[in-house]
Amino acid sequence: MANLFTLGFGKVSDLMGKLADAGLTAEMAEEVRKNPVLAEIIVNALKQQPAFTLVHGLFTSTEKQIVRVREWNREFSWGISDEAFAEAEKSVPAWPEQKLVAVVLVPYLVDKTNEDETVMTGLERTFHELWMRAKSEQDANWRWNGYDKAGSDRLRLLNGIEHKVGLRWEVIDLGCNRNKKPMDVRNAKSSPNAGILAAAALHPQWVKSMDGDKVPYVWIPGYEVQVPAGRPWARVPDLYFDRDDRKIQLLYYWCDYVLSGWAVPSFFRE
Repeated sequence: MANLFTLGFGKVSDLMGKLADAGLTAEMAEEVRKNPVLAEIIVNALKQQPAFTLVHGLFTSTEKQIVRVREWNREFSWGISDEAFAEAEKSVPAWPEQKLVAVVLVPYLVDKTNEDETVMTGLERTFHELWMRAKSEQDANWRWNGYDKAGSDRLRLLNGIEHKVGLRWEVIDLGCNRNKKPMDVRNAKSSPNAGILAAAALHPQWVKSMDGDKVPYVWIPGYEVQVPAGRPWARVPDLYFDRDDRKIQLLYYWCDYVLSGWAVPSFFRE
């Protein structure tokens, strides 16, 4: 990192003004000047903040993502092989410079037979498991209860997208297509599905930073939702963060809606 003095007088003066606004007094500053240990405490505390520990201040590093998904794989019996993780470690994509483009390690799970002999499809299971992980990373959560029974009659992939079991990296632009209708910009080649939920699980600070302005809320355009008595398959899941209640929310809206402050993510193409 660059030396502090490369900021120039104007920026250093602005910094001092912000510290004063935050409550730093002349007496405090003088004590820090005289006591290097206090300066180290301040700098070390800053280094623990997301702005310095996360990519773009929002996203978990690829190395830590691999560790996290390994933990979940063991804890929740996802069945992802060691070979799949080894391949993921060898194929890490470069991280783009654009602030709202994220690299995400996405697990696509196999079907699961329940104790009552019913089968949870891999699509449904992936959706459910990643939401469970995403909500566990936040203080509070809410989701439309129709997702609790999200089977083939409630949730499906956009036409042309297949649920291909495996573990793979996706590079997703989480800030594109702002204030647009999902139906106007989504398609089978460019629209992520489980990758958005994996991003919410692996990048909790991104979710916490959603404000509808600098960091938009997001649709999940690769899915379609069926609501009883509604237009067939005309809804799209989306993620919202309630900053007052510190609550992640999994919602749904019409595919022909425009929501101010929302983006329709797409796979990133340079």
